[in-house]
Amino acid sequence: MIPQRFSVVLALTGALLLPVGCATKSFVREEVQHSEGKVGQQLAQQQESLGREAARVGTLEATLSQEHERVSQVAAQTEQAAQTAGQALAKAEQTDSRLVRLWSNRNRRELVETVVLTFSFNKWELDDRGETTLLGIIKELKENPTLLVDLEGYTDISGPTPYNVELSQRRVEAVRRFLVEKGIDLPRIQSIGLGPASPLADNKTLEGRRQNRRVSLKIFTTATAE
Repeated sequence: MIPQRFSVVLALTGALLLPVGCATKSFVREEVQHSEGKVGQQLAQQQESLGREAARVGTLEATLSQEHERVSQVAAQTEQAAQTAGQALAKAEQTDSRLVRLWSNRNRRELVETVVLTFSFNKWELDDRGETTLLGIIKELKENPTLLVDLEGYTDISGPTPYNVELSQRRVEAVRRFLVEKGIDLPRIQSIGLGPASPLADNKTLEGRRQNRRVSLKIFTTATAE
C-alpha cells in the first residue's frame, strides 16, 4: 500500500498542476487566435494592395491600348500624307518637265492665227460674244495639242497708266481663267497686260478707243509641244 503521506503529496501535486495546465491551454488558444487575427488582417491588407495594383495595371493597359490606337492612327495619317505628297511631287515634276519643253522651244513657234476680243469701257468681264468666240478657239486647241496661245491685254488711253495696266491684266486673266475652266492646260497659255501700249486705232475717236480696249489671242504651233 502507498503510504498515507505519499498519497497526500500526489493529491497536492495534482491539485497544483491542474490549474497550470488549464491556464497554458487558454494562453495557447489566445495566442493562436491573436496570430490568426494578425494573419487575417495582413491577408486582408495584402488583398487590398493587390486589388489596387490590379486596378493600376488595368488603367495602364487601357492607356497603352489608347496610345497604341493613337500611334496607329498617326501612322496611317502619315502614310496617307506621304502618298499625297508623292502624287503632288509627281504632278509637279510633270508640270516642270512640260514647262521646260515649252520654254526651250519658245523661239521655235510659228504664228497661226490672231483673234481679238473687245471690252466695254472700264470693264474686264467677258460678254456673250466674247465667250462664244473663245469656245471656238478652245475647240481648236483641244483638237490640236501642239497649239499654244499668247494673251496680250490692252486698254485705251483714258485714265492713268498704272490703272490701265492693272485693267489690262484683269482682262487677260478673265480670258485665261475661261480657257482653263474649259479644259485648256495652263502651261499652254502665256499672258501679259500692257495697258495703253500698241494701240490698234486712233484713241482720239470713240471707235478707235473701242478697238483698243481688247485682248489679243495669238495662236502658235510648235512641232515639239505636247
